[in-house]
Amino acid sequence: MASSAQMCLRLYHLLLLTASPLRTHAFFSPSQPSSSCGPGRSWAVRLDAGSVTAGRSLERLAHSVAEEVGLENHGQIGQLEGHYLLCRGAEDSADVDSTESALDRNPRVLWHSREHILRRSKRSVTFNDPKYPSQWHLRGMDINVTGVWERNITGAGVTVVVVDDGVQHTLEDIQPNYSPEGSYDLNSNDPDPMPHPDGHSDNHHGTRCAGEIAAVSNNSFCAVGVAYGARVAGIRVLDGPLTDSMEAVAFNKHYQVNDIYSCSWGPDDDGRTVDGPHPLGKAALQHGVIAGRRGFGSIFVVASGNGGQYEDDCNYDGYANSIYTVTVGAVDENGRRPFYAEECASMLAVTFSSGSRQLRSIVTADWSLQSGTGCTDGHTGTSAAAPLAAGMVALMLQVRPCLSWRDVQHIITYTATQHDADAQADWGINGAGFHHSHKYGFGLLNAWRLVNAAKVWESVPFLVSYQSPVLKANEDIPEYPKTLTHTWNVSVSELRQSGMQTLEHVSVTVMMVHPRRGSVEIRLICPSGMSSLIGARRPLDVCYSRHQGNIFKIQ
Repeated sequence: MASSAQMCLRLYHLLLLTASPLRTHAFFSPSQPSSSCGPGRSWAVRLDAGSVTAGRSLERLAHSVAEEVGLENHGQIGQLEGHYLLCRGAEDSADVDSTESALDRNPRVLWHSREHILRRSKRSVTFNDPKYPSQWHLRGMDINVTGVWERNITGAGVTVVVVDDGVQHTLEDIQPNYSPEGSYDLNSNDPDPMPHPDGHSDNHHGTRCAGEIAAVSNNSFCAVGVAYGARVAGIRVLDGPLTDSMEAVAFNKHYQVNDIYSCSWGPDDDGRTVDGPHPLGKAALQHGVIAGRRGFGSIFVVASGNGGQYEDDCNYDGYANSIYTVTVGAVDENGRRPFYAEECASMLAVTFSSGSRQLRSIVTADWSLQSGTGCTDGHTGTSAAAPLAAGMVALMLQVRPCLSWRDVQHIITYTATQHDADAQADWGINGAGFHHSHKYGFGLLNAWRLVNAAKVWESVPFLVSYQSPVLKANEDIPEYPKTLTHTWNVSVSELRQSGMQTLEHVSVTVMMVHPRRGSVEIRLICPSGMSSLIGARRPLDVCYSRHQGNIFKIQ
């Protein structure tokens, strides 16, 4: 497509950005949870901690600022120090512009953002097909877990929290392993994450994910979780309007109780959406890996997405392409990529889920209000793959509780199995000698290999980063098949000066103008010759839009 568009790129050789958007003096925060006051009526603000005078606290500063701008202080946002939710009173009729102006003028407000509703989709695929009552993914073509169980490694001592639409913790397969200490309902602002019935009766998603992880064994009911000795908690956040501040609270909620956060949801998988965590959500993910789990870092496991039939790409999903998350895709019972599974350069690994109509889905616990039985053999999509991965990480943490969040990513990279079920797997070899595929990441997760590696793993050093200068192309994007190429050279000495010994992630921030976003393809070619498709063409993405600082990640 002809265009007079201009493009500039900013490249980051990243392990972690060195400038943190928040301070992390302590691992525990005594603040009460903030509560949403409705879309359009709340502002997230970051306050200047340096303006706190002797004898005053940030909480008092927040109250003072709220009064000055005509709002009410609803408390600190999760574990993000200095971030507060300010809301309009029920009878307040002030216009938005006056509130924005008051916040702009206040010298103690460093940043503010009016809250709006975020669209997040539960990642399941629905079929009306006959059921297959067997947990095939635990034996046969499987995750290789039965030998781990025989060694009495079941996830004991580890807590996995399912961030979703609720967990039916009274269910026979869930209740004995339920952790009320790690649970919360952000939709109703109370400690009980029980799903709420609605007109659609579709709030089974979180319960199904929880069952995959930690369903009780030997109770003559339904199924067995991959980490059936682990505790499982629930954070109910997807059954109602979702804002940036709510998401930030969810990512850090009870993060000294919860070790692993299982998130089987994300932006719409429609082949045209570009979205991800907003500023507070991003800050909470970063804060979680720094301060969560007693400083070893919260483990965030996310589903890669179900937009494959729309030629969607998970690099446009900011949760999947975050360096702080374990991005998990799906294969069917034959080890092949299902029709719904997305592919992307940020894929870390895959595990089993549903396939075509002729293939079996995942057996797990279910919301009894919907199923009547509390059991289903119809859990599907990458929604079903991510909890299996979270359960396998729980097995790893039982044998080595001190693994850092980066250790977990390293072990997955080293132990994932390159499988040859798909001749079109596009396996490439990166500069470190690892096979990687946009379809399968580093390969199929193997519980036996993960646990054995965890036992003897030598922890990797703390994270460092190198950030390049802004690279401006200032050239038109040519019509296909011509390309616009920009080369960036960095010396070993430059990397050594930043403390970098090995390269684990590359993140590319792209700022680009083009009349049809889905027509543009962006590749990053490394000195080794490895080509990573970091921005895929998407036929349904017809937006005239800017890539305004969208970050693409490769492994």
